[in-house]
Amino acid sequence: MSYTITIVPAREFFRTKSNGEFDLDETRKACFAVFSKMKDANVSEVLLDHREASSQMTASDLLTLFRELDLGGWLTARKIAILYRRKDKEFDRNKFFEACAQAKGYQIEAFQEFEEAVTWLYPPHDVTR
Repeated sequence: MSYTITIVPAREFFRTKSNGEFDLDETRKACFAVFSKMKDANVSEVLLDHREASSQMTASDLLTLFRELDLGGWLTARKIAILYRRKDKEFDRNKFFEACAQAKGYQIEAFQEFEEAVTWLYPPHDVTR
């Protein structure tokens, strides 16, 4: 059995302003473009690689982005793994996004290990002969 893993790097969906601050409007546009491509290609499992994101979004930014993705229907019918790095004592935005999504019934989980994310997207199956 073969699987196709769709990996979307942060540079495709995460935007910053020239001063390094998080850019909510441009990130929203980029996210909509990425999810539109996934919908057109009938992609149902995706790994959003957020490890190289260079700016911090606030909880308010995150909630705004989640609400717009939710209202646009971009999160339905997909299994989304978010891969990220967390710095010590930093607000865990990715786990917060995961909690918001799961509260709405979406299949979204945040991971710090690539292998765990891939295993969650494609759990091992028993092979019998």
